[in-house]
Amino acid sequence: MKNAQETQDKSHVRHFLTSLNPSETKRIPAAVRGHWSVENLNHYKRDTCLWREDDHRHRRINIAQNLALTRNALLALIPFDQDVPLSACFEVYQRHPAKAIHLILHSAPVQ
Repeated sequence: MKNAQETQDKSHVRHFLTSLNPSETKRIPAAVRGHWSVENLNHYKRDTCLWREDDHRHRRINIAQNLALTRNALLALIPFDQDVPLSACFEVYQRHPAKAIHLILHSAPVQ
């Protein structure tokens, strides 16, 4: 097992292309972090054990694409935050189908 010092000594080199002016050095780190913000903000929502995406083996591409679109639409509609796991939201809507239908018919996407 690696100790803390070995972990700290590890470094990674990443290269980025940008149209920012080289004199804008303070904006570059923010631009790099911002590039991944969508992934970072949505990662906790996409718990594959809940969606079981890896278990689906569809031979027709339209089925897989339609399921992906449905999941994305649901993620945009379900009002939850990082403190509430997606599984808790699923449980509420499974126990109260009328709430789920109301959510789908009357909600605007979460910003």
